[in-house]
Amino acid sequence: MLVIMVDLLDNNTPITSQIEKICKKYFGVDLLIENIILDDAPTSKNSITTVFKTNHDTIYALCTADDPLVLADVKNIVKSMGMKADVYLPPNADQDYFLRFGHKMFQDVFPNRKTRTNQETSFYQTLAPYSPALVRIAKVDGEIRQYSKIGEKWYSALEFSYQRMQVQ
Repeated sequence: MLVIMVDLLDNNTPITSQIEKICKKYFGVDLLIENIILDDAPTSKNSITTVFKTNHDTIYALCTADDPLVLADVKNIVKSMGMKADVYLPPNADQDYFLRFGHKMFQDVFPNRKTRTNQETSFYQTLAPYSPALVRIAKVDGEIRQYSKIGEKWYSALEFSYQRMQVQ
């Protein structure tokens, strides 16, 4: 994990416990990690992503970076890794975080507009600071990719398939 979480890292603690602490502290979710699928995969020049499976057979991706990330960056990372997101978990379990940020940014850009819709603010929502980022994954089609800093392109890190089942 990168600098942002140094206070939670401990070389004597298993990586699964460290990730569980990060998920609890930054996202307010209690996850019990069953296994790490891909650990610290490079996903840009200064970000890494760890993909893991919980005891409920749900796949998550935890993305961290030395530089600030925004929601748009994380969406691009997840897509480039060959995964489809189910939910981008907001910081501190604040379900209105992205929406509120988008509305505020829209208001800053268009101060005279008194009304706005979620559709009008959707672009501005993607500019919300989002590091670390926790993403529940809906689907992986055959492989998970990682970024090569040397070649500046994506390549297959491992073969893996996953489809999240929706319980009704």
